[in-house]
Amino acid sequence: MQKIRKSKSFYIDTNVAVDYATNRDIQTVLVLERIKEKNWKCVSSTFLAMEMADYQQVYAFITKEISKKRNPEDILRSRGNKNLNASDFQETEEWFADFNKRFKNLTLYDFITDSNGWTLARDISFNSNLSAPDVIHLTSAMLGSISGYCDILMTKDSQLRKEAEKILSKHKKIKLAVMNVIEVKKRFFLEKVDYAKARTR
Repeated sequence: MQKIRKSKSFYIDTNVAVDYATNRDIQTVLVLERIKEKNWKCVSSTFLAMEMADYQQVYAFITKEISKKRNPEDILRSRGNKNLNASDFQETEEWFADFNKRFKNLTLYDFITDSNGWTLARDISFNSNLSAPDVIHLTSAMLGSISGYCDILMTKDSQLRKEAEKILSKHKKIKLAVMNVIEVKKRFFLEKVDYAKARTR
């Protein structure tokens, strides 16, 4: 008898979402398309939207400055002082809306909603090598796991994974696995996938 796979639920890190939105990594596109086909639940923090907005606005700024034939090093140094306009902001909104439409099984939540959640985030921040954004995501994934929203944190950030595994080893009651995209592919999707089809969705 063929084994029936249990439905899975994933917490999506921002680097995974950006790779999917930009098609810059085919493996990420393929894996998230398969997750979407199976209608498996995906969640993340509302903070993901802000990070993706940051990414797209920096991209818009760099694109504009390159068209002015500025020195690339000068562009990178000045990206913290962007001077985008309403049209650029609208394009960012549309880009993110397109991402939401394409990856429609992703839902964003505010997982850190009270002092207990922020205390956990503070403890992680003061006792790990993680940046504040990574602390927000790890804390959100842990709280999401406790509430039954996710059982796998999918990230391409090796530092986040390393630190997350250390922290989770101290929280035995939280059943949250940390996996990268390739591991998710090998674990759940062994059959071949149509590359061209995934690219055009």
